[in-house]
Amino acid sequence: MTPMYNMGYKYAPIVMFVYNRASYFMKTVDALAKCPEAEESELYIFADGPKNESDAVKVAQVRRAVRKEMAKRRFADIKLIERKSNIGLAANVIDGVTDVINKYGRTIVIEDDALASPHLLKFMNAALDYYEDIDHIGSIAGYTPAIEFPDNYKKDVFTAYRSCSFSWATWKENWENVDWELNHIKEFYNSPALIKKLNANGSDRFTRLVRQAKGIGSSWSVRFAADLVRNGKLTIYPRYSYVINIGVDADQIHNSIEDSDMNEIDLNRAIENFELEDPEINNDIQKALKKHYSGGGASDFKNLANTLRFAATNY
Repeated sequence: MTPMYNMGYKYAPIVMFVYNRASYFMKTVDALAKCPEAEESELYIFADGPKNESDAVKVAQVRRAVRKEMAKRRFADIKLIERKSNIGLAANVIDGVTDVINKYGRTIVIEDDALASPHLLKFMNAALDYYEDIDHIGSIAGYTPAIEFPDNYKKDVFTAYRSCSFSWATWKENWENVDWELNHIKEFYNSPALIKKLNANGSDRFTRLVRQAKGIGSSWSVRFAADLVRNGKLTIYPRYSYVINIGVDADQIHNSIEDSDMNEIDLNRAIENFELEDPEINNDIQKALKKHYSGGGASDFKNLANTLRFAATNY
């Protein structure tokens, strides 16, 4: 059954966050518009304000590019929310997703440097419908890194402990009570099992969470990821990615493990007629993800020990 949303639009609203990279935005929105579902989807674009005078010109260019896209009418509607000042990526995402998800109950989020397959919105909307009432699924990923799958794994989707921040979707119930202030981080400090799950697909997770709790860095994604793990939620991933990362700039707010993958991922492999199911965790896939995101091995133990010592400081 295809749910109906506010204003009579057929599909879940899409949210995008932009700042000062007009060329990437134009490529991203052009690819997204080629999804057949785009013409029946609302697109919310949250444009952060400039950090300084030198950024103001680029920020204005992005906003002009958004208005040009609005005039093309390739989406059911485009709403541009222009921040008067710079609130930062994390605050922009948290506030923007909260605003949209409170109205619609679900949303699809895509970064401004994500080149989409024409099948992306089909997959994300179908997955939002299929997994909505499956309690242990907390989010949907549209992006999958180029990893090796076990020979005997034939499913079109898989589950993972790691959530995705590049192209993703979720429901209101998984977003509205996220512990953004990390008041529950003591549960991780006191539970090796929780730390193990959080780090199951990359040893960077717990380190970033602790740094966030210490006020070092600003990541909405690791807080969302930790909340999912703490509440026993998994993320559904497609076997083959529906997006690729096209933007790697010196000023890009990305971890180095999320570098451009244009030469690794073939969007032609994205499955149009996929089969959704609720697969159990596959240990071989989890190891492949961990190798991709952190390398795995003995360095994990050293990294964890250092993080725990850091966490204990002034705690």
